[in-house]
Amino acid sequence: MTIDIFDPENWHPANRPKKEVESQKEKSVSEMNSKEQRAYFKQRAEDARINRYVNNLSAKDRYVKTLEDQLVNLKSFVAFNKLEPAVKDYEQKIKAINDKNKKT
Repeated sequence: MTIDIFDPENWHPANRPKKEVESQKEKSVSEMNSKEQRAYFKQRAEDARINRYVNNLSAKDRYVKTLEDQLVNLKSFVAFNKLEPAVKDYEQKIKAINDKNKKT
């Protein structure tokens, strides 16, 4: 068995680097008082509501769904026909036109 002298675990305790103190973790629900618990559960309910809204938005909104379908179809068409250079040229032309319009 070989000992790695550069491993801090094998150093004399006086020479070991101090271990970093872990940052305070959130209190568990059982450690919170009633006011903190109400605020905690209210925040969790709000976060869950926002997540449900965002997750359902892309699945149910017809406009968003059609945009997603168009984007997927366009990306697959470009990839299948190997049109990436043409797309880059088009983007550069559009950027030049937009820059020209901004200056005037």
